[in-house]
Amino acid sequence: MTKRLVQRRTALLAAAGTVVLLAVVAVPVAAGGNGHGNGHGNGNTNSNYRLLAAGTATERLGGGIQWHIQFQIHARNNGKSSKVSVQTPTSTFSYIGSVCSGSYTTAAGTTVYVVGRQTSFAGTGFEAPYYGYSIHKGGPMGADFSWVSSFASLAAAQAACANPAVSLPTPFALDAASVRFKV
Repeated sequence: MTKRLVQRRTALLAAAGTVVLLAVVAVPVAAGGNGHGNGHGNGNTNSNYRLLAAGTATERLGGGIQWHIQFQIHARNNGKSSKVSVQTPTSTFSYIGSVCSGSYTTAAGTTVYVVGRQTSFAGTGFEAPYYGYSIHKGGPMGADFSWVSSFASLAAAQAACANPAVSLPTPFALDAASVRFKV
């Protein structure tokens, strides 16, 4: 099922046109991303629970298809407090950041991400045991690109956490976003 999601989204990306593909090429490899959230203390011993980003985003997949996403991402490597809900034209699903969450910075700016276990699913076509989400800080809406990934196993999800800049790309342009970043 992971292949189907990737193949479908790859086909939709191709349909979206060359402009989006150029945006993907322009994103460099992460410098120093480690998936650990790097919480900064404010006197609170739970500083790793610090909110990195939250809000809503509508991904433009091409062909008039949009995915609507609500998310809350905290700086915690085992980020159970992080959660993501996705509504596609054919399904809805949500997951919690039980594998990793954090942020990384490249020459293109800051990207915030979360990877976790699915907690609910309804519909057809995209069911997977683990999902990841990344969103890029920038643009007039607070964020300009985001990406939903699916993973067939815990091992695949953990591998994505080991190198989020490569495993959790952010190529889909956003039609709308209401995001607050605190990274």
